[in-house]
Amino acid sequence: MSDAPPRLEWTEIRRDLLERIQSGIWKPGDSIPREVELAVQYGCTRSTVGRALRDLATAGFLERRRKGGTTVSANPVRKAPLEVPIIADAIRKSGKLAGYRLLQCHIDVPPREISTRLGLGAEAAVMFVAALYLADGVPHQLEHRWLVPAAVPGLNAEVLQQTPVDEWLLQNAPLTRATIEIEAIGAPEPVAAALQMPVGEAVLLVTRQSWKQARAIGLLHLYHAAGAKLCTAI
Repeated sequence: MSDAPPRLEWTEIRRDLLERIQSGIWKPGDSIPREVELAVQYGCTRSTVGRALRDLATAGFLERRRKGGTTVSANPVRKAPLEVPIIADAIRKSGKLAGYRLLQCHIDVPPREISTRLGLGAEAAVMFVAALYLADGVPHQLEHRWLVPAAVPGLNAEVLQQTPVDEWLLQNAPLTRATIEIEAIGAPEPVAAALQMPVGEAVLLVTRQSWKQARAIGLLHLYHAAGAKLCTAI
């Protein structure tokens, strides 16, 4: 049996490269190592590094010139879109043990408000996913997500028992555009029960609607328990 460590995915390399940019290790205008050098550093193929670099260039963090190498964009913050965090990663970075429970996963006709926002007919069925994220065993964030089945082929309850839906989507149906709303609400009974808090107590609700090009992917309601923290970058 081989003891060689598993190769990194391009998304993991992308996150690491982005952290170098946002932390100031690589400053605007700096040239970054060549693909072949990064491939050796990460122990992966050039094509894997190339995909990560292309994605960062598309997002506005890098500028790639033929025969001129790759440099950090002069103003990456202004040009770059929202960087969507992975919830379990954010929990681990806070120094806590991340946990995950799939609560529900089924296909059904959603409430009319959801159908309207997704641009679907009143009788169109979607996939509903409810999942709970824990930090050191304590409820941290609750997500309710409605997904357009045609946008997520291959996704089902069996897959989501093993892989959180945000991680699956990043790998298989990454968004290209999103709208985000943030509001404080009184926790309804199902939310309060999952987060182990009194009904009506204030929670922070983040609503995100996502698309891949012109196709709707889904709508997310992410409820944050008291003390929960979710970091992102633009």
